[in-house]
Amino acid sequence: MFFIKVLLVILGIYFLGKMIIRGVVSYFLGDTSRKMNEQLYRQQEEIARQKKKRDGHISIHYQPKSNKNFQKDDGDYVDFEEVK
Repeated sequence: MFFIKVLLVILGIYFLGKMIIRGVVSYFLGDTSRKMNEQLYRQQEEIARQKKKRDGHISIHYQPKSNKNFQKDDGDYVDFEEVK
């Protein structure tokens, strides 16, 4: 009988602690998770909006070439030849 009481007390403490920890974590992280959900929702809306573009519509996004500045101590240039 004593074993059953101890087991019930341990289980009660476990589940009570689990509920308390879940409440504390959600209290402190609630605002963060809400912001993440809003950001995810906005991203999904943006993807849906992009999919609704007209057929035959072509979008070209220009990316300027970056300037490649090499220093003398960056290493040697090795010209490889294709071997067949």
